[in-house]
Amino acid sequence: MADLTIANVHKAFDDVEVLKGIDIQAKSGSFVSLLGASGCGKSTLLRCIAGLETVNSGTISVGGDDVTDLAPEDRRLSMMFQSYALLPHMSVLENVRFPLRMRGKTYGTRAEQRDLAVRALEQVQMDHLASRMPRQLSGGQQQRVALARAIVGGPRLILLDEPLSNLDARLREDMQVELVSLQRSLGVTTIFVTHDQDEALSMSDQIVLMRGGVVEQSGAPEDIYANPSTRYAADFMGAANLLEVTATGDSRASLGTASVPIPAVADGNALLMVRQEDVRVGAPEHRDATLTAVVKSRVFRGSELLLVLEAAGQELRAVVPTSTVAEPDTEVIVSWHSDQSRILPR
Repeated sequence: MADLTIANVHKAFDDVEVLKGIDIQAKSGSFVSLLGASGCGKSTLLRCIAGLETVNSGTISVGGDDVTDLAPEDRRLSMMFQSYALLPHMSVLENVRFPLRMRGKTYGTRAEQRDLAVRALEQVQMDHLASRMPRQLSGGQQQRVALARAIVGGPRLILLDEPLSNLDARLREDMQVELVSLQRSLGVTTIFVTHDQDEALSMSDQIVLMRGGVVEQSGAPEDIYANPSTRYAADFMGAANLLEVTATGDSRASLGTASVPIPAVADGNALLMVRQEDVRVGAPEHRDATLTAVVKSRVFRGSELLLVLEAAGQELRAVVPTSTVAEPDTEVIVSWHSDQSRILPR
């Protein structure tokens, strides 16, 4: 069952159309990432779901209910912003209780609201700091408080607008794990805006890749990564080699003077996508696509090497073990399994 359905949504600011017919379905209890570069429309779409922006046309339904024309407070959603937006004059507990207080007796007496707030703080391991003020908290602690406030009222949908972008790299990774764990335990459908493909790949049940106000591709992370439908999707979703080839109609393609197998019958000019981690240097063993390449440079990245190569006049990159012997200006054999490559329209 789709818990969130967005049908043909258009949104314009003055004469600039920002959303151009968005269609999305999110399953109940799923974690969905709206992914894309700055300006693609992902945050505007999130604000439309929340009711903070009105749509020009189209519908938004949550749990089967059309909420397109409802005020934000009537949608039973919660939204967590990048800035956390904690009230500086209120304690941690009162910040979490604040949305309940705004709804009055809907959430019971003051004591009952405080109990709900404490329970939410317990879920994010922040109940021991309930009496502190926001200025006394670290960035990570402030984020947990904001998350507790987002879940305290039992929303049917949680909206997160790049909530991890202000954290340092290590804390960001920790919070990715914690956020997904909390979402799984709550079972609440969550829509997460990010520009970071690694973040989306590691956290999501579904990724909606956006570009220029439209959905470029939508699906499970594994499927979008392995089977991008366009050049943009292939390039944005990870480290991809995009090689210009001429398909010869017999499951092979010409790459310079070499002929390599491709995963499907095609004819004419095309792009051959091979992920950097699928390229091997040295003896091809059982890999059926092989080329001669020249090493242009090598970059040490701790547990691996990034090799920048030139093959048939085109750049080719490979992520390989640090033990790989490949010095700049030397000729090497590179190879990959053809079923790990993809043919894309040029």
